Amino acid sequence: MKVLILTGGKSSRMGQPKADLQIGGQTLLDRAIELLKEFTKEIHLSIAHHASLKEFKSQHPEVNLHLLPDLEPSPGPLGGLQAAFHHDPHTPWLILAIDLPRIGKSDLARLTEAYHPEKDAVSFLNPLDHHPEPLCALYSPSAAPKLAAVLEKNQRCARRFLASLDRVDLEPLDPQALLNLNRPEHLAELEHLHQHGPIEKNVTVEYFAKLSQEAGMNSENSRTSAATLTGLWEEVRLRHHLTLDLPHIKPALNNEFAPWESPLKEHDTIAFMPPFAGG
Repeated sequence: MKVLILTGGKSSRMGQPKADLQIGGQTLLDRAIELLKEFTKEIHLSIAHHASLKEFKSQHPEVNLHLLPDLEPSPGPLGGLQAAFHHDPHTPWLILAIDLPRIGKSDLARLTEAYHPEKDAVSFLNPLDHHPEPLCALYSPSAAPKLAAVLEKNQRCARRFLASLDRVDLEPLDPQALLNLNRPEHLAELEHLHQHGPIEKNVTVEYFAKLSQEAGMNSENSRTSAATLTGLWEEVRLRHHLTLDLPHIKPALNNEFAPWESPLKEHDTIAFMPPFAGG
């Protein structure tokens, strides 16, 4: 088995490279390397097509890994897997995105233990929406020609590709294992979880305008382990398939507008409001 760490795309929403972000004083890249080195010595690092090997090594001299550049510009999330199978199409590849810092050693071990050569992949179902997570999965060599076929049709959706494969599905031990890191608000949520751990609490969530229509309700009582308003929003967004993203929502905490980084407490009331017509 070989391992590929996906370093992320342009990080336009985060505003800086994700590999250098820190949680608990440790960069995401260092954490991923430390986590994965117990599974194989064959750790590769996916880097962008436009990033030359020399440039990357000068910026990260401490990284002593095999570097795999994307084969083409802007290939989407499947670009790393494409480069991996181009490098070695005959070996299983464990893929881990660098922006999944809650994934742990136990869950990764379960991926490797569940590997079956007659299956295309082993993956986790996201506990929030029950869809397979393509960027933390183990892909068999049999997935390589199927990947080539979808890329030939310019189909770039990683989740749709994984859903099309014959696979083994697992439930992660940690329900927050697949929390991803796309915005600074997500970083605050994950740092809070790192410091204090997940603490279950009962809250009331209120939805307004378009959100209440999509959720099919005006309010609900929810038991959550989210640490901040950000974590709760991502939880309900996935659960109810809400179509608006975080920048388009205004949160309120106990009848007061509040920043996304605000921590949650037992019996809080949270309101999520979309833009209203007229301002």
